Amino acid sequence: MEKEEIRQRIRRLLGSLIKLILVLFALTILDTMFGGFTLDLFGFFTDTSEVLGAVRLIAIVYYGYWILKDSLFFLDLLTDVLTRKFDLGGDGNLRRIGLDFLYLISLGLGWFALSPFLKLAPELVVRALALIFLVLAIVFLYDLVKTVYSMLRISFESLVDTLSEMIGKEIAETQRKPKKNSK
Repeated sequence: MEKEEIRQRIRRLLGSLIKLILVLFALTILDTMFGGFTLDLFGFFTDTSEVLGAVRLIAIVYYGYWILKDSLFFLDLLTDVLTRKFDLGGDGNLRRIGLDFLYLISLGLGWFALSPFLKLAPELVVRALALIFLVLAIVFLYDLVKTVYSMLRISFESLVDTLSEMIGKEIAETQRKPKKNSK
C-alpha cells in the first residue's frame, strides 16, 4: 500500500465528511428560511421543504458513499493493525464490530434522509418503515453486543487460565520445598 493512496483516501474521507456536514447545515438553514412555500415545477405543485429534502437525500447518498467506502478501507487497516498488535487472532471480530457501527450510523443517516418524505407518506407506510429501521438497528446492535461479549469472554477465560496456571505453579513450588524445622 502506497503512502499516496492513504493520503488520497484521508483527503477524500475528510473532504466528504466536511462537505456533507456543510451541505446538511445549509439545507437546514434554507429549509427554515424558505420552507413551507409552494413551488410550481412544470405543472406539479410541491413544497420547498420537499425539494430541499430530495436534495438532502441526494447529498447523503453521494457523500455517504465516499465516506462509507473510505471508512471501510481504514476499518480494514485498523483491524489488521490491532489484530497483530494485541494478538487477537484473525477471526475478524474487530472488523465485524466496526462494520456494525458503520451500519448503525448508515441507518441513522438513512432515516434522516428519508424523514422529509415520510410527511407525505400514509401513516401505515411510515410505521412499516419505522419498524424496518428499528428491526435492522436491533439486529446490528445485537450483533455488536454479541461480538464484543464473545471477545471479552475469550479474553476473560484466557486471563482465568493464566492466573490459575501461575497460582498452581506457586502452590506446587511451595509444596516441593522442604519446610525448615524451627527449634
